[in-house]
Amino acid sequence: MKIKTFYAKTVADALRKVKEEFGSDALILSTKETPVHGTSWLRGKHAAEIVAAMDDGSNPEPDGYSKSGEIAGPAYAPSQDSVAALQLPKIDQEYTEMRRVLFSLARPTVPSTSLFSDAIAYELYQDLVANEVDEWLAYKLLDEALQNLTPEERGQRAALAKTVAHVARGLICTDAAGDWLPTKKVVAFVGPTGVGKTTAIAKLAARLALENRKKVILLTTDTCRIGAVEQLKTYAGLLGLPFRPITQASELSQAIQDLSQRDYILIDTAGHGQRDLGAMHELMQYLQESPDIERHLVLSATTKPLDMREVVDRFAICNPDRLLFTKLDETSTFGPIFNELVRTQKPLSYIADGQRVPEDFHAVRGDQIVDIVLNAH
Repeated sequence: MKIKTFYAKTVADALRKVKEEFGSDALILSTKETPVHGTSWLRGKHAAEIVAAMDDGSNPEPDGYSKSGEIAGPAYAPSQDSVAALQLPKIDQEYTEMRRVLFSLARPTVPSTSLFSDAIAYELYQDLVANEVDEWLAYKLLDEALQNLTPEERGQRAALAKTVAHVARGLICTDAAGDWLPTKKVVAFVGPTGVGKTTAIAKLAARLALENRKKVILLTTDTCRIGAVEQLKTYAGLLGLPFRPITQASELSQAIQDLSQRDYILIDTAGHGQRDLGAMHELMQYLQESPDIERHLVLSATTKPLDMREVVDRFAICNPDRLLFTKLDETSTFGPIFNELVRTQKPLSYIADGQRVPEDFHAVRGDQIVDIVLNAH
């Protein structure tokens, strides 16, 4: 980890220096105005001071560009920000503002949409952006689709939309759980607080136990939050399933071994903000190093695109295998889901679109989300 202090007249100037030297993956540790002494040209003035860090082996190229200079999706890098979250104290609101500025500086440059000389193509582009598909990604979809159509087909909205959908499906990982069944018998749900992990795990348990007649047990490591244990225990009672609280991550291994006769062991974990993961260090380490556990990162579809990207990057320390999205019934824009599936190349496992257990919980293939995104205008 390389740490350096950058000085400039303004915060914006200091951020540009950080970006130029460390790239867009830099982690902002602190920022403040400070008097500069000595013989510097800034002597006697107040300047911006930013302390930033980066992995010595990281690629400082801005997000969104490949080495060839072509537009590409922002890179999903689980090692840098995620590990730093366990090493640094809780980062305050100032970090969020700095990250937003850095992201805006590093965002891929989208070629002028005037290149879409056809009105239908430009209209589809606007529809995608309105649905919160990243601008660079919306442009890529339309640009590639147009290249695969004849001049006559380009003027037909149905033909263009169909080709855009085909291009979109080719950009995401379509490997997913089939027929509701997870690929491993031990399944852990991780993610920030408030996204509906406990309800989602109860829905999956209901599907497995009631529809597939599987022997399921529910475990929870969320024993500190008021009411958390009782919530999952209540679901377990309603479903007629056994339930066990786990007070320490070190107990998980033995519990899993003791319950090896079960078809599925579903683990609910404590929710933490994406910048407050230090308390989960032991559990994260265990999940990351356990090849026999299928890890689902639970995300809310209502989360803003930039915040969702930060959540995914922070929780990458858990080494999630799949993404699970909740609260689809509470938003009208589904572009952020598509953005993360493209960026992370993680398969989509399940979606939840309501509070009913288990009716509002669905196993979907990654490519099915394309139809949801493209038909949500």
